[in-house]
Amino acid sequence: MAENKPVELILPKVEGAVLIEGYPGIGLVGHIAANFLAKELEMEMIGYVESSFIPPMTLILEGKPNPPLRFYGKDNIIIAVADIYLPPTLINEIAREMANYLKSVNASKVVSLGGMGIGMFKEKFEVWGVGGTEEENKELENLGVKILKFGSISGMSGKLLWEASRAGLKSYVLLGETFGDRPDPRAAANVVEVLKKMLNIEVSIEPLIKEAEMIEEQLRRMHEQMEEARKKVEKQYETMYL
Repeated sequence: MAENKPVELILPKVEGAVLIEGYPGIGLVGHIAANFLAKELEMEMIGYVESSFIPPMTLILEGKPNPPLRFYGKDNIIIAVADIYLPPTLINEIAREMANYLKSVNASKVVSLGGMGIGMFKEKFEVWGVGGTEEENKELENLGVKILKFGSISGMSGKLLWEASRAGLKSYVLLGETFGDRPDPRAAANVVEVLKKMLNIEVSIEPLIKEAEMIEEQLRRMHEQMEEARKKVEKQYETMYL
């Protein structure tokens, strides 16, 4: 690592790269979507983030050691994933280095994926987004994305949007609506659907939908068990005071 440099990207030059960022956040939407894409597109790990400030750990995947902050690649698409939450200072440094790298390879697009916690259930969960310029916002609108006019985007998605747009790169954030209290593969599927149209990639979201249905069924059963327990307790109190 370069002297006095807190973060270094160990990553080959990919000219005209499209970077998809999916660090952990609300509902783990971006994290789920990015890892799903890397698997379904049969990508290989092509790089990682090096820093003395990353917690000392190695992730074991399919019996092999992996760094917690990785880059997957295929053709000109790069996917950035992280399996740990990072302190804000480190996120700032990584986002800055990513923007510098992307500028150097004349990246065509920078897309961050994440979740928008709404704390309620809806019949249809939508995808919100924002681009670095009005032109990018119009592109998102044409894809059926609702434009975020006011608010804030925290974490890597927000910081990378700023750094990439400041570097003159075409940058976007896609946020899938989610209840926000659990991992949400359905919200991830909604985000992937938009990304498919944006980048013209072929991938089925069926595995994510099945995973979402399994989680929803588990939650339904938990709710039924809690409701049953509540009724039993109420009945006991009624009996006590009769």
